[in-house]
Amino acid sequence: MITLRATEVFHDSKQLIIAIESVDCRQTKTGTGCQLYGKIEPIAVIVSGPDGKYAFDMEARVVLLEKLKQDIPELDDIVASFNNA
Repeated sequence: MITLRATEVFHDSKQLIIAIESVDCRQTKTGTGCQLYGKIEPIAVIVSGPDGKYAFDMEARVVLLEKLKQDIPELDDIVASFNNA
C-alpha cells in the first residue's frame, strides 16, 4: 500500500522546509514465514518563507501546493503551525 507523508526537514524563524515522501509497505506470507518490504522515496519539497510557499518535485518542476494538501491532510496543519509561530 502506497501512502504519502510530510516530514519537516528544517525550520528557523524565517523558513520551513518539508519533504513529501511516498511510503510503500508490502507483506507476503510464504510457507515458511512472512516477508515485509518497505520503501520510502522523496517525491517533492515544500519551501515556506517570507516571500511565499513553493512546492517542487525531484526534478525541480513546480508542483501545485493545493494538490499536495488534498493528498496529505496533515500538511495544512504543519504549514499553519509554522505561520503562527
